[in-house]
Amino acid sequence: MAKKSTIRVAGKKILILINIFIALLILYPLFFTPDTFIWINGFLGLMIPYLLVLSLLLLIFWLAVKPVVASISFVTLLIAWKFIYVLFGWHPGNNFPKNKKENQLRIISWNVRGFNGNQTNTALKLRTQEIAYSIQKWNPDIICMQEYNTNERKGDVANHAQYFSEKYPYSYFSKDYQTEELAYYMGCIIYSKYKIIDVQRFGYQNQESLIAATILKGDDTIRVYTTHMASYRFKQKDFDAIDDATKNKWGVVRKMKHAFEERAIQASIVEKQINSSPYPTIITGDFNDVPNSYTYKKIATGWQDAFLSKGFGFGATYLGLSPILRIDYILANQKWEVKSWEQTDENLSDHHMIMADLLLKKQ
Repeated sequence: MAKKSTIRVAGKKILILINIFIALLILYPLFFTPDTFIWINGFLGLMIPYLLVLSLLLLIFWLAVKPVVASISFVTLLIAWKFIYVLFGWHPGNNFPKNKKENQLRIISWNVRGFNGNQTNTALKLRTQEIAYSIQKWNPDIICMQEYNTNERKGDVANHAQYFSEKYPYSYFSKDYQTEELAYYMGCIIYSKYKIIDVQRFGYQNQESLIAATILKGDDTIRVYTTHMASYRFKQKDFDAIDDATKNKWGVVRKMKHAFEERAIQASIVEKQINSSPYPTIITGDFNDVPNSYTYKKIATGWQDAFLSKGFGFGATYLGLSPILRIDYILANQKWEVKSWEQTDENLSDHHMIMADLLLKKQ
């Protein structure tokens, strides 16, 4: 019996140490954002949902076994309430209307994956017409697309602008990348039914960019930003390494670390620009980072997340790696009222299309 008691005591001590370690991992990103080690925050941001679940399970366990120790998890979860809040939308039954009200603005954001569909590289097929239809059937006022590509040859099947320009005569395309053909470009684009009176491009260190369109809607001037932030640049071998427990993961870890560092720099650029806008402002895009990340916190602080305002569930926007990855966003400043939000899986990209109806507050 004495030996069993010793084992039990040792087991409890180890479990308490594990509990404290989990608490430190959860709380670290809330209090530390060191430039040199910002990649640590990146990895922890991905782990937070699972760490929160572990902390909750430990809370339940200690309440039954030794209630005083449950205070570790209880205090941790109390301090980290913001991490919990951004993970889940609490607005069930908030149906997205097929037809928006005239006084509202409908905006759609979608990483369209180069119009190549949701298949592997060996089965790529242009899905431009299907994607254009999927977007335009919702009759948005503004369309923001990431990983948009096109050439400028009239009548060419890969001149993707021809599928949008009739209904959306105003646009701004970042043209971040240009192929050897010279006439073929890739980047982010903003299409608008309303007149664009000014545009800006803010380049990143990896050739991609944040773009802005200042738009005249009736008597109101608004500004819309969109961006595609640094991805992990995984190849098929990296996905294979993730799926296969026997394969070396260091190549994957290095790519992730580099992407976290890139996005930290990009997030500072985005934060500076959107917070300096004098107009009612919206930012959309593929941030390539989750709601518990440094990137999201840097950009979204003080802004309305359309999903959190009107969405329900986890709001996952990316089809790969995890069923709860929300990495695409529509954010609005306080000059807007979020009326509705929706995400839809059209099976035409590795991202879901997201959309929101916004009402401009009158002063």
